[in-house]
Amino acid sequence: MAQNNDGTNGTILSNKSAPNSVDFASLTSENESLLNVLVGCAMMALSSFCLAANLLVVKTIVMDKNLRRQNSYKFMSALCLVDCSQSVVHFITGFFTIDQSNFDQLLSKALGVIATPSYVFYAIVTIVLAIHRLTVISSSVYLEELLFSPIGLWFLLPALVSLSFALALSSPWAAIVYWPDQFSWAYDDSRPLSHWVQYVEEIIELGGIPLAGLIYAAIFFTILYKFLLLKRINGLLLRQTGTVAEVKVLIQAFVITIYCTVLNYFWHNSEWLLPNTKMANCALNFMWIANGAVNPIIYFAVNAAIRQRISASFGVSSPANTPQMFPHISTTVLPPQHRLSVPFPMQNNFLSTTNLPRRASRN
Repeated sequence: MAQNNDGTNGTILSNKSAPNSVDFASLTSENESLLNVLVGCAMMALSSFCLAANLLVVKTIVMDKNLRRQNSYKFMSALCLVDCSQSVVHFITGFFTIDQSNFDQLLSKALGVIATPSYVFYAIVTIVLAIHRLTVISSSVYLEELLFSPIGLWFLLPALVSLSFALALSSPWAAIVYWPDQFSWAYDDSRPLSHWVQYVEEIIELGGIPLAGLIYAAIFFTILYKFLLLKRINGLLLRQTGTVAEVKVLIQAFVITIYCTVLNYFWHNSEWLLPNTKMANCALNFMWIANGAVNPIIYFAVNAAIRQRISASFGVSSPANTPQMFPHISTTVLPPQHRLSVPFPMQNNFLSTTNLPRRASRN
């Protein structure tokens, strides 16, 4: 992710008019230095929180054999690891902000090689995860096993696209660096390929996240159909664990998709949607940093498996002291004459901790 900037003789300059400096005109040099320190420290604090939260989720999944065998949790781990890499980059740019320097040109370029390809990987995996969830909710577990058993293939495309961005940005013909005096990232348009790299990135990010949103819309209507189907069973099946789990998946997907869509549209269209000020750039940069906290917070809020295991790692047991995934949910037993005639909604394995058939493992 980056905003568009021009460069001359290696110095990165904005291709837009200079940010409105009226809101900073009254600041003395000491006040500006204090602002740089406050913003830099805030960047490091927020990125540290994001890093710790994602590492905690990854550790929880890796340490639990039931979770790490499920494809959904493998995708979750991948997203968290990508967020970790971006959090490390943002933490370092906090020092850049305080010192108002990039320290070393190679270090600055290396951070750009990590930051943008990581977010591109994140955007594509979000689409893959949406496809996986639609498969799980709308079909049988056997189809999910068939399509996603070669899990490594589903990571191959995002990895190749991300690698292409990394190679392009590590070349002398394209670059993206952090701009300390504007609290923001910028492409160096003095390099011939920077514009094309940014253009392809924009297509992936602006097109990919809404595509995931369309897939989640299909998931929503699938869940709605199944809910209405249950309502027509005349109360024989009052509450069903799988349906509740699917709603939780939808909540998580909705929050992540909306946040990423807003972030991407504002980032790539800031010159049309936001005032051309230093603080607007700063706010967008903090939105990108905070993006690393969205996944772990949502996982903890709606995913009982993650929540229970994280609580257990801190020595906090569940109130009911029971290993049940949803202890508050009950099911009504169907009479024998209905057991073969009523189509049961599929149990969603995204939030289940039951042992699944072994499959080829990757990540």
